[in-house]
Amino acid sequence: MARRLPTMLQMQAAFWVTRCVGDVGSSAEDLGRSYLHVPTGGLHDRSSLVAGQRLLTELGLLVEHEELVRPHRDLVALRSLPSDAFVEALLERVLSQRHDMWLSAFASGDEVYWERVPADAAHLLQAVFADPNRRTAFVLSTARKIDVALLAEIGAEGEEAVVAACRKYLLAKDRADLADHVARLSLEDDTLGYDVTSPDCRGRRHHLEVKATRSIGTRIDFYLSRNEATIGANDPSWAIVIARQEISGPNGELAMRVIGWLTYWDIASALPIDTTPANDLMGRWANARMTIPDSQLRPGLPLDRN
Repeated sequence: MARRLPTMLQMQAAFWVTRCVGDVGSSAEDLGRSYLHVPTGGLHDRSSLVAGQRLLTELGLLVEHEELVRPHRDLVALRSLPSDAFVEALLERVLSQRHDMWLSAFASGDEVYWERVPADAAHLLQAVFADPNRRTAFVLSTARKIDVALLAEIGAEGEEAVVAACRKYLLAKDRADLADHVARLSLEDDTLGYDVTSPDCRGRRHHLEVKATRSIGTRIDFYLSRNEATIGANDPSWAIVIARQEISGPNGELAMRVIGWLTYWDIASALPIDTTPANDLMGRWANARMTIPDSQLRPGLPLDRN
């Protein structure tokens, strides 16, 4: 169960706590004593500051060990911010660590449906951001950052699932001699524009860009870089293979499995287009978030395709 959201008062108190912790740390006793002399203008008493310290500890920004309280390097960077910017940064860290489903639901859109935001979160966001436009921008930005972080977490698992699927395919075709030649190249170089290379039964080499997802429903979301798209447009052996993490087994275990694949030309029409230079201004895309209906996926693996 996720921890309760902090209050605005607790996050503001955390700001003052950062002013009491030295760069190399403070003893717990000295830190507690310093709370009696913090110039908060009467907004925070000792118990309030202790609650702020507890929040920083829960977030990993303060590390307590053997009666010594040390700031994490991230806190050292945050402590230079003014109080309002500090609170905003702290709230982003709170939400990022919680991985709440309501927040991730806004990652692929440009609008926040506030009726879907829990009351405690909506109240806290309103307290931090009086301007509704800034509040919406913060939610969308945080949701996208969380989405990217989650995809990075499951990316390696997706690549291993594709390697395993390719080997299983070749073994089923009585080509054990080729199964050992399936390789996860991203471990050595992640700039190739593909993650896995695998032969097919005729010995032809395929270049597979793996996209791991937790998407549910009838569509798949993933990110494609410009480099990956460029490789795909020029390499006929290139394909995107989609692996999805799903609930499997009676105890609700998560398992990654390959659910289909795409050619570059399956998605080419959905890629962004660079702007035409005008008045010395030009825009070039670097990464694109793709949304593909499940029905568009080609079944199986791209091995032995015609």
